[in-house]
Amino acid sequence: MTRVYDILADLLEYPGSDWDANIHACRSLVSGANCELLTTFTEFCDGVQGLSLSSLQELYTRTFDLNPVCALDIGYHLFGENYKRGIFLANLRQTEAAYELRQQHQLPDYLPVLLRLVARLGDEELRAALIVECLIPALEKMLRTLSEGDNPYRHLMAMANAALKSEVGKYSTTVQRASLPVLANDPRNGANPHEFTAPEFRISSCEFVDPSVAVKTNPDLF
Repeated sequence: MTRVYDILADLLEYPGSDWDANIHACRSLVSGANCELLTTFTEFCDGVQGLSLSSLQELYTRTFDLNPVCALDIGYHLFGENYKRGIFLANLRQTEAAYELRQQHQLPDYLPVLLRLVARLGDEELRAALIVECLIPALEKMLRTLSEGDNPYRHLMAMANAALKSEVGKYSTTVQRASLPVLANDPRNGANPHEFTAPEFRISSCEFVDPSVAVKTNPDLF
């Protein structure tokens, strides 16, 4: 599965000059994989067949960049604009720092980056939590939106979802590291919750602006 996640990550990036090579590599990989992956990938290929590179790029932009309900930022689908997404991003950035995931110009919760992370994580509990508690729920949500039309990218998303689900069976039904990240010193503790102001999170640097706000940096979380 490691190579499947890597090539799916490449195909979910903005289409470039390596598109045909990535399609060929994916076809070679899934031809020996389970039937569901091959069928879904064939449907995707049928949907984009005959499209020029510029048409593919336009389709990609319409699907993921101009439509927030299909944005490839997983944390958005899990938390919306809630401050917990900021904590999620900060923890993810720490986890991803040890790997080369082509994340330099992307937010830490960008789906292609997370697929590459799944392929490399040696910590099985952390990997299970990432798959079960983050990736699959977000993909299911995105797929419900994409299934309403005939966008061929729905097949690629379904393929990623199927690949991740194929691994779920080897994990315990209870993921030990599945709890959502929280503030260690939550200003709401002992205070009127209506007076709570969420800490400002700077998306560009994945850092909280106010250093006095203590963030729980738990290595068991992302």
